[in-house]
Amino acid sequence: MKRFGFVAAALLSVTAAAHADNDAAADAMFDFEHVSCSGAENEIRIVIDGVKGAYGLITADLFPNREEGFLRGRGRIAQVKFAARAPQTKFCITAPEAGMFAMSAYHDKNANGGFDKNSLGLPAEPWGISNNPKIRLAPPNVDKALFEVTAETGAQVRIKLR
Repeated sequence: MKRFGFVAAALLSVTAAAHADNDAAADAMFDFEHVSCSGAENEIRIVIDGVKGAYGLITADLFPNREEGFLRGRGRIAQVKFAARAPQTKFCITAPEAGMFAMSAYHDKNANGGFDKNSLGLPAEPWGISNNPKIRLAPPNVDKALFEVTAETGAQVRIKLR
């Protein structure tokens, strides 16, 4: 029995160390400077992964915790556009208040100011949604994309482009 206790304690120690390493790596990922980052209350630090080229713009839209208007221009409460950087683009946006929010982002490759679609109405440019939910035949509900913004620490969001 003593041996099992020692093994269990060793496994817990290794697991705790791995989590600490993961937390440190995550913190380091969001430790960046960008002209859009000021350290303001409700600041959201964003990392966009999967940017294939350093051309065009990365556009991010911030949505409130409401199904109505989610992923539609009329439903967004803030939008930012920054030059795309490959393989990651990093920037900040400030939420109007603390609370639950969702975000979408896309790579406007041709910098025409719009989210291009093909002849079938499907996205022609890489895009992603906060929390990177699985997408089937329809967009996800807002609850799959929600994250919390606090006044003190803001939020950290990582979006993988598809």
